[in-house]
Amino acid sequence: MNEFDSSAIIRDLEMLLDQLYFWAKRAQESRSTSDDGRMLGVATANLEAFVTTLLDCFRPLELVPIRVPTSDLVSAIAMRARGELGAASVTVSGEANEIVSADVALLTRAVSGILRRLDPCGRGLHLAVARAERGGRHGIEIALRTGPEARAGAPRHGTAELEWALAGRVVALHAGEVQEHAGPRGRAITLFLPADS
Repeated sequence: MNEFDSSAIIRDLEMLLDQLYFWAKRAQESRSTSDDGRMLGVATANLEAFVTTLLDCFRPLELVPIRVPTSDLVSAIAMRARGELGAASVTVSGEANEIVSADVALLTRAVSGILRRLDPCGRGLHLAVARAERGGRHGIEIALRTGPEARAGAPRHGTAELEWALAGRVVALHAGEVQEHAGPRGRAITLFLPADS
């Protein structure tokens, strides 16, 4: 799960550098427009995000967990998903009245990689929360699901692969698990997090 395709990462880095070079050159030309300057800013931000994610995949992550009710964690994840998806709807169902030890900031950041893996493309996202057991451990399960009309397999880009690997690493640091499912009801990624005893 934490493996990624290095050739896709290299292609993405080349593409981002090409875009940066193109827009920097256009912004320096005498007939440059404000859109050229804006696009240079976008290209720079995309490259910065890529490099940050790449570095995060290899540097040690420091977990700063707090005891948090499941409802607060799910609210934070839903808020991050709404921010990532823009106008797409995010619905939540179920509840699990448990307390988990979680680094909410890291987990919500991992949601970005999960969303790119699901690739809901404005189709909306549903979060289903429930109590669960895995390997004799009691905890919570949060299923992030797109509808059946979502693409069966999102294209794999280097940045998305890095974010997916980072998401898996973050969930593993919480002693949790991430699973990906595809079926007639759509695509889903399920997070399992153990509950505090």
